[in-house]
Amino acid sequence: MVGVGLSFLFCWILMIIVVLTFVFGANVEKLICEPYTSKELFRVLDTPYLLNEDWEYYLSGKLFNKSKMKLTFEQVYSDCKKNRGTYGTLHLQNSFNISERLNINEHTGSISSELESLKVNLNIFLLGAAGRKNLQDFAACGIDRMNYDSYLAQTGKSPAGVNLLSFAYDLEAKANSLPPGNLRNSLKRDAQTIKTIHQQRVLPIEQSLSTLYQSVKILQRTGNGLLERVTRVLASLDFAQNFITNNTSSVIIEETKKYGRTIIGYFEHYLQWIEFSISEKVASCKPVATALDTAVDVFLCSYIIDPLNLFWFGIGKATVFLLPALIFAVKLAKYYRRMDSEDVYDE
Repeated sequence: MVGVGLSFLFCWILMIIVVLTFVFGANVEKLICEPYTSKELFRVLDTPYLLNEDWEYYLSGKLFNKSKMKLTFEQVYSDCKKNRGTYGTLHLQNSFNISERLNINEHTGSISSELESLKVNLNIFLLGAAGRKNLQDFAACGIDRMNYDSYLAQTGKSPAGVNLLSFAYDLEAKANSLPPGNLRNSLKRDAQTIKTIHQQRVLPIEQSLSTLYQSVKILQRTGNGLLERVTRVLASLDFAQNFITNNTSSVIIEETKKYGRTIIGYFEHYLQWIEFSISEKVASCKPVATALDTAVDVFLCSYIIDPLNLFWFGIGKATVFLLPALIFAVKLAKYYRRMDSEDVYDE
């Protein structure tokens, strides 16, 4: 009975503990943990004029003093979770507009105007008057009307009327048939002289005639239709000169403008990449979102509130069953008392 009495006297302490832990744990779970997981907490914080009665959007009013600009806690948290950069997440362009600083028109305006006003004057002459006259004189020299057959016939003949080498051998053979004497020696010297003339004079002349023959053949092929070819060359030169004089300047200007636009396009692409990197990649705020998730979702809710709720639920359940236990204890107490005397029952 003493235990029952003590339990009855001190059960109110357990009830107070259950109530306090229930009030704290349940409210934190319902007001912070669950709304944080569903982002309802951010939507509540983004309620216009809630945190400051003069500001429609508290975060934009706090950062830029522009409460009408829509910058919400939910949007900042979502962007940070997506690993966006701080510049784009917080809309810092309202404080420092990087797009205006990276406006390529400010840097390329003078280049574009220079390209538009570009003028090119070319003084290129493919063929002067003297060169044209030389070509015309060469075409009219009559080289294509020469009698090449007579030249070829003459160059094909031997420079000597007879074969000097055969004549020298015959003369030497006849000299050998003579008896020794001055005549024999004289004929041999003459035969040797004829051989020398053949080696030193006739053979070089024959080689020169052969070369001349080939040159005449080449000249014949080259001179064939010379006037027509020179005329075509002059016509081609006139066409090219006319194109250079009338069209080359415009072609150079157009290609220069095209090249300039290409270079400017590269700069535009580069500046767009810089702007995108600053807005989306530089100074990512994901660590802030991760730290907030760790502090609220993991540390507060998982490590503190969930065990606290489990604690008050267990103590509360024990307290609920404590009163029936006390009643049963009182009812059963008489059966466990020690009897002063032994009861005897006769059969």
